[in-house]
Amino acid sequence: MILILAEKPIAGRRIAKILSGGKMAQKTYRKHPYWEFTLNGQPAVLVPLKGHVVDVDFPPELNRWDLKTIHELLEADLQRRTTNPTIVNLLKKLAPSVDLVIIATDADREGEAIGLEAYEIVREAAGRDIPVKRAYFSALTEEEIRRAFENLREPDYNLAASAFARREVDLLWGAVLTRAVSLLTDRRGKDFLSVGRVQTPTLALVVEREREIRNFVPIPYWTILARLKKGSGEFSAEYAEGKIWQEPMAQMLYRTAAGAKEAVVQRIERRSDKIPRPVPFDTTTFLKEANAQLGLSAAEALSVAESLYMKGLISYPRTDNQTYPPSLNLRKIVSMLSKVPEYKPYAEELLQQDVFRPSSGRKAEDHPPIHPVGIPKGKLSEKERKVYDLIARRFLATLMAPGTLQRNRAYININGVPFVAESRVITQKGWTAVYPASVREVIIPELVEGDRLGIVRIQLLAKKTQPPSRYTQGELIKRMEALGLGTKSTRAEILAKLFSRKYLSGKRRIKPTELGEQLVDLLRRFAPDIVTADMTAKLEQELEAVAKGEKDRGAVVQESKTVLERVLKELLERGDEVRGAFGGASS
Repeated sequence: MILILAEKPIAGRRIAKILSGGKMAQKTYRKHPYWEFTLNGQPAVLVPLKGHVVDVDFPPELNRWDLKTIHELLEADLQRRTTNPTIVNLLKKLAPSVDLVIIATDADREGEAIGLEAYEIVREAAGRDIPVKRAYFSALTEEEIRRAFENLREPDYNLAASAFARREVDLLWGAVLTRAVSLLTDRRGKDFLSVGRVQTPTLALVVEREREIRNFVPIPYWTILARLKKGSGEFSAEYAEGKIWQEPMAQMLYRTAAGAKEAVVQRIERRSDKIPRPVPFDTTTFLKEANAQLGLSAAEALSVAESLYMKGLISYPRTDNQTYPPSLNLRKIVSMLSKVPEYKPYAEELLQQDVFRPSSGRKAEDHPPIHPVGIPKGKLSEKERKVYDLIARRFLATLMAPGTLQRNRAYININGVPFVAESRVITQKGWTAVYPASVREVIIPELVEGDRLGIVRIQLLAKKTQPPSRYTQGELIKRMEALGLGTKSTRAEILAKLFSRKYLSGKRRIKPTELGEQLVDLLRRFAPDIVTADMTAKLEQELEAVAKGEKDRGAVVQESKTVLERVLKELLERGDEVRGAFGGASS
């Protein structure tokens, strides 16, 4: 019998239906669904796993929160524990009849680990070695699934080892530092202070930005604005030198211009610029755009994208790739989208081209960029519909022609004071017809050199420099990526955790809560390594080396323990100071 392991029931049903041609029988084991069918003339069973079926944890005797046991956490042997006994028992029941295991979980680090964990349960229950293969796919489409099962690979044990190492390291850092900081500050029970190797430096980024805003000292400056008229058309021009930093100079220039009877166009500069196409969606760029355009949190956007992937509508949404691989049939996808009324005119225009020359960004040995692989036939939720539309339009935009922006700049003399007015008009929409562009059009009357213009009014405006803006979730995820904090798969989850811990607040723009600021201040003073990105980014590099087979999983975990031990030692040695710094308040 062939045993196929899928990641979730919705994906499992879809894979079973494709492989069986719809001729599969659904069974249940204690309410958990699985499917039986024939594959290549052999009986096959597909079992969905619902994520990890086993996890690691500390021995039960170390569950007691006190300062004495914290050091024991560092030396403890982590124990495997079953997270879903029903699925584990089903795998054990099937194990004696299994001749081949095919892992068909999500094709990433975590999926590799989930599949190999389940395989080990089957192998141990069978009491013998069982061949194992990997079906690697980037979309739950019939073409992709059949291709994956016709070209089975070996599992990537190094990739799984990297995931296992990350899980152990995160458990250690989270448990040790959360307990130490919570106990030292007398925050117990539901009021404990959560500390983590990725979440804490991420929180520190938001706190640092808030401090920049709070401590910002605005500098006054002045601008002069002229409202001018040609015929019946009015438009605005600004003082050509921009900001004026001295008020007496601003007043003098204003009085000079205000005394003029007319304005004269001295010179016109005309320039045509390309509006470059957006690059294909990787996970980070998708989350940033979903946040900016749809108002979705990073966690919401990723969850909706995963739902669309499971329904066979988009490719796998966790990717670092911004370049379509040569093997991706772009014409086929465009042809598919031409059947959707909203996209039909753009798709049909593209189909007239002999060759597609898509935009491209970063190239990664990863899944292809996020793109549509199916068109909605059933009912989608409002969020699903909006996210699908964003992804479909982005895909089309990457294939369409660049836009063209005509910029006409008029240099205008007002009683010897130079002003400038600029028009910006999109003359060729190109990709901007299908996808929102950050180009604001400005239309002014047609001006020629020597034109004499009427003056409606001259204004002297007093302004101040502005502080940096707070992060949006998309901007913060982009910053995390640049600093090596977390991965494409974990960043949205990290932000969600910071909100749930009441360390962050805000919808469009994020700010730290008082508790979040207090925690960062405390750790910056007594354990500064925890709040910087350097140590976490270095560990990410080590984990990447494990994935490539360049470093041993155990060695990386041990190195991390050594660093953690040093951080913990510094923290505990200053325990009384920590207690006093946080106020020693017990909740």
